[in-house]
Amino acid sequence: MKKSLIVLFLFAGIMNVHAQTELTDSNAESKLLINNNRLIVLDFYATWCGPCKMMDPILKELEEEYGDRVDFYKIDVDKNQVDDALGITAMPTYLFIKNSSNLEQIEGAMSKEKMENLIKKHMDGEVEEVVVTSTDDYVETSGYDVWNKHNDSDEFGQDVLDSIWDSWEKLNSLSWHAYLEHDNIKDLLKAIKAVERSIELYANYYNTDTHAALLYKTGNYTKALKVAKKAIDYAKSEELSYDDTSELIEKIIEEM
Repeated sequence: MKKSLIVLFLFAGIMNVHAQTELTDSNAESKLLINNNRLIVLDFYATWCGPCKMMDPILKELEEEYGDRVDFYKIDVDKNQVDDALGITAMPTYLFIKNSSNLEQIEGAMSKEKMENLIKKHMDGEVEEVVVTSTDDYVETSGYDVWNKHNDSDEFGQDVLDSIWDSWEKLNSLSWHAYLEHDNIKDLLKAIKAVERSIELYANYYNTDTHAALLYKTGNYTKALKVAKKAIDYAKSEELSYDDTSELIEKIIEEM
């Protein structure tokens, strides 16, 4: 397993560090393939991934609790190629690495208790072969790539929407991508349609926050404020961080 990890990371290439715990193709090998008997928790994430955002406050708390014994790193799959080299196809995916060996690989969001148990498990021991499992909680798979049709004429076409119409996660991912990357009003209105369908399927903090952001970007400030406040209510009930939504509310109020 150690050899396979080394070979895969040797094929990695480019990009710069954006934050203290953020890794890129250029420094992943030097940070991950070390033999210091410390556990590494590696998080493969995407900015548009709702379950990834769900895990952010959990990982932050665990880093505060175990940072003296465990190294926490993350890699943005849209800006790097390490995930392709390792065959990562779901977000979030967590690798537990120790002494240059991948001990376990977990796909999907999970509770703090479950993540903490995994950390404790691998802090004290190792397994001979990598174990790949998926949690019963939220996971974004590679079934829909938001960049695949980026800027294509049919990026928000009916065929695209029909193909993801029954997945709240994929609809939300497409809508959040539109908020981040698009300014065309027609595209944004189609994204609003998509996220409203996502909410219809399963209303939660992530798609409600996306809805508020899109309403803000299209100038519907009164409704955006109302939806943003609802998103915060969801966040509180789900015990999630809502700092981004609070910042959005400040922007909305400035425009009103």
